[in-house]
Amino acid sequence: MRYSNSFGKKSSKILLGTAYFGDTISPEESFKIMDTFVENGGSHIDTARLYADGEAEKVIGAWLKSRRHEGIFLSTKGAFPDKATPTVMRLHENEIRYDLELSLKALDIDCIEFYWLHRDDETIPAGEIIETMNKLVKEGKIRHFGASNWKHNRVAEGIAYAKEHGLQPFEGSQIRFSPAIVSPYGNADRSLVDMTSEAFKYYKTAGIPVAAYASQAKGFFSKMAETGVDALNQKSRERYLCKENLSRLEFVKKYAKKYETSVASIVCAALSSIPCVDVFPIIGGSRPEQIKDSMSGADIVLQRDELEKLFKFSML
Repeated sequence: MRYSNSFGKKSSKILLGTAYFGDTISPEESFKIMDTFVENGGSHIDTARLYADGEAEKVIGAWLKSRRHEGIFLSTKGAFPDKATPTVMRLHENEIRYDLELSLKALDIDCIEFYWLHRDDETIPAGEIIETMNKLVKEGKIRHFGASNWKHNRVAEGIAYAKEHGLQPFEGSQIRFSPAIVSPYGNADRSLVDMTSEAFKYYKTAGIPVAAYASQAKGFFSKMAETGVDALNQKSRERYLCKENLSRLEFVKKYAKKYETSVASIVCAALSSIPCVDVFPIIGGSRPEQIKDSMSGADIVLQRDELEKLFKFSML
């Protein structure tokens, strides 16, 4: 496992996603997955107030209390719209505080190492939100914070404000990023923020770390390599089945063969190997062996030309 201090504290290059803990993955199986993650060098667990209506945080809190692991880097997210009003954003100070307090209680901790704002509200100046987050840091409720599903120009706006006013800035961006692109023809959620060439250039220049969710594109490459189109469910077909991803699949299979590893491992290796942006793929899985397999990608470093063929971005 490789590690980085880009988030303000030593973090494994692979993050464990927990969206289904306490939901389709039982607490018992969730414990096994987290144990496997730590046993294989993982140290950064990513969750959110939204996940399983708060049950994921409770499961993680119980696991932390029972295992008493040292060195675990925990991040969670808040300020997501209510289900009843999905288009109404919740980025005012009282809304952020409300979600944060619920997360602290569910996780049974006094301070969250890294707190992500789960969505943006472009009607609120980024500086106003930076002010709120700095209050929470000073109160000892969080240590670091970042933006999840924010456009890179809004992240830049917040960082510029923090620099101008001598405040703590956003220290990371969490967006959808994978060797697979989202098909331009599918019905994927377009409110989510994807890595683009413009965003990639910004993160290179600014030196902002990126946590990459949907890093394995819902298993698109693994399923296609093993079984083919029939292995994809309807959502995966609509979201990822396109000519560009079929082309990228050939590179993924080629690299998996070259490095004598699995397709899932190569996908993680590709993201964590990017030399000019510190990228942390977030992985998921319903079984411990899937987690172990994906994590092995952190020990593989792809070459620059291989990465450029796969992602179509300049890695200089």
